[in-house]
Amino acid sequence: MRFGELLAAVPLEPDPGGQRRLLAEALQLWRGAPFEGVGSQWLDEVESTRMVELYVSAREHWVDLDLAAGRHDAAVAELREVTARYPLREALWSRLLLALRLSGRQAEALACYEEVRVLLADQLGVDPGPELKRQYSELLHSGQPAPAPDSGSSAAAEDNTPAPDHPPAAVPRQLPAARGVFVGRGRELRVMDELFDSAADEPAEPEMIVLHGLGGIGKTALALHWVHSVRERFPDGQLFIDLQGYGPGEPVDPASALHSLLVGVGLPEAQIPDDVEARSSMLRTMLADRQALLVLDNALNADQVRPLIPGPGSLSVVTSRNELHGLAVREGADRIALDELTSAESKALLRARLATQDVGDNLLAELANLCGHVPLALSIAAERSGSAPEAQITALIDELRTRHHPLAALAVGDESGDLRAVFARSYQALGPRAAQAFRVLGRHLGSQFGLPAAAALLGTTPYDAVPVLESLADQHLLSRVDGRRFEFHDLVRAYAVELAHHDGPPTARDRAARNVLPLATRSPATY
Repeated sequence: MRFGELLAAVPLEPDPGGQRRLLAEALQLWRGAPFEGVGSQWLDEVESTRMVELYVSAREHWVDLDLAAGRHDAAVAELREVTARYPLREALWSRLLLALRLSGRQAEALACYEEVRVLLADQLGVDPGPELKRQYSELLHSGQPAPAPDSGSSAAAEDNTPAPDHPPAAVPRQLPAARGVFVGRGRELRVMDELFDSAADEPAEPEMIVLHGLGGIGKTALALHWVHSVRERFPDGQLFIDLQGYGPGEPVDPASALHSLLVGVGLPEAQIPDDVEARSSMLRTMLADRQALLVLDNALNADQVRPLIPGPGSLSVVTSRNELHGLAVREGADRIALDELTSAESKALLRARLATQDVGDNLLAELANLCGHVPLALSIAAERSGSAPEAQITALIDELRTRHHPLAALAVGDESGDLRAVFARSYQALGPRAAQAFRVLGRHLGSQFGLPAAAALLGTTPYDAVPVLESLADQHLLSRVDGRRFEFHDLVRAYAVELAHHDGPPTARDRAARNVLPLATRSPATY
């Protein structure tokens, strides 16, 4: 057959130009699948497979000639077409990676590696072979293009010779120091340990732990305390980013967050893609087969977090005031809710932060109650106690009891030490309807209430009140007592009352609603 004769003559031709002419003539004879249209009785499966192999090898040799002659962009165009037709042939992908590198398109080369890695895992359940891994290592560590394959051998890209050693990439160590005082959270720490240990038994699955709770409840402190205890189990580094979902400043958009993470894992600025999807893919590529730890602090919502999730082998710890249900539904995240500290834990935190231990237990217990057992409020109270804790605590207790706006007493220093400002960030994340409901409910209802009472105040049905109340609960501005009742934390309600005063005196609808509250409160909490 003329096709086979031409290809057999290629290795005997010493001149690259002559090789190209022979290949061109042979490839012009190709008309698709061998024996296509011939009756099945004439189809020789072995011969058909051999012919396809000859054809693909000829295309590889043609690309090798392009690369040897410096026609890198032509090789990329050729390989884009042929890899689409033969997607599981690693030698073609290897040449495509090389052609992209030689064209100075490192970011595309890395994205290409991620594409073939996912393809091989999905279709064959295997990792890329030695040559693809070698080129990937070159891309990450040296930034220099590998030598072009020998144009005289179409199998050059399939050489399994071990890659030379390279200096190890810098390992990121970005965790902030753990908070100086940490008490309690024994249950949560045990749960995190159990989740981490179970994830180690299934390394093929990405793992994510979400810590969610009220602003100031100690989510970041818990996250840092725990990740420092396990960081040595992540030899490929630890990354940290404050997503600023609840301030200060505007939330960090996913593109900017991915840029920071990619720089953190050592990708040169020039190789960072422009769009979010490509950056997300690049992050997974950079962390593929690596054991890394990501702390994504202060997240606003699931959409902000989703592009930042690495692939299998790494662990993400996310903190948020939002319950982030979407991450549990789609990404299988394990969520842990943080409640207030116990009375004993609150007193232990106060003692640890006070300048002296010479303060009575009863005094500390009363202060802890007025602070709602919220770690940030307790820390602010301890800071306000100064060098004479007992006298200052007595004065602070009086202030918290008697002031019309008790949150004014729980502020010290900048915005990070102002509980009112912390709650304001959560309130500002609400939609208009939920924000109005927060003010109205805070003005008129006590700490715990049912759906009928809330619906009466909001001028709607219990059924329609549910999404509004759930929105407030998702931001931890309300707590679910059970499926049909809700409650305010005392300090959160104090903030709602402050906001309601800015709305002016109660409206006629408010007064009418209050008239039916006793009935609504006695009614079964059904909808």
